[in-house]
Amino acid sequence: MPAVYYEGQPVQVIELEGSDPDTWIVEFGDPRTDERGSVLAVIRPEEGTWADAVLSVAPGVDPLPVAFVSWALEEARRRLDR
Repeated sequence: MPAVYYEGQPVQVIELEGSDPDTWIVEFGDPRTDERGSVLAVIRPEEGTWADAVLSVAPGVDPLPVAFVSWALEEARRRLDR
């Protein structure tokens, strides 16, 4: 998977099918804010639209910059609306 960058820094983006096979997940990890892995995920039912998607933030993650969350949401939308 090609590298994805936010403000010049690489961000790990993982697209996967959820434990419910009718769910798609796009996870984001930002090593500048948390080294444990994914810091947030956008989850959308396979037959749903962007309006059905939800945002999940990993427990214990330090506050995230709004600009990063906004960028991640746009990146997720681009991927999920393909």
